[in-house]
Amino acid sequence: MKLFKRTGVAVLLTVMMIILAVGIGLARRPGSGGHVATTQDAPWFVSDQAGVLSSSGIKQLESNNRSLDSSMGVVIGCLTCNYGKADLGNYAMEQAEKMGLGANDFMVVLDISGENYWLIQGSGLTDLFTDDDCASYAWEYMEEPFAKGDYTQALLSLSDALTQWYQTHYLA
Repeated sequence: MKLFKRTGVAVLLTVMMIILAVGIGLARRPGSGGHVATTQDAPWFVSDQAGVLSSSGIKQLESNNRSLDSSMGVVIGCLTCNYGKADLGNYAMEQAEKMGLGANDFMVVLDISGENYWLIQGSGLTDLFTDDDCASYAWEYMEEPFAKGDYTQALLSLSDALTQWYQTHYLA
């Protein structure tokens, strides 16, 4: 153990540990673009299981997610379905987990047959964006187009609003 008592070895080990710590920190910083979808039907966290979104709308939502991921390391999961049950919040949580969403992501589910929608935030956002905020944003930005059957516009409107929220309140 005399090796570790030498000043040169101690300095070298210290420098190596600092470099390793900085490398780990840079790899995990926001905006590192580390999202990888866990399902093939939602490559950029957009899944139109109900078949109600326009192809251009899907492309725009995916583009928005790529941009959010590369700039802030977050995404907004979007799902349309025909769930039709009362526990849409639990279903949204299950789908967020299946998609591989993280603590600082959002998930929005449009239940077409149940005529309902739900927005949830990741656990890392609950102090900044409450459940009441989720309900308010969903109502304000989605209710009108959703009621008219324009589901693409409902998701685009909410996605734009959440992107602005990220830019002004989170990681800005």
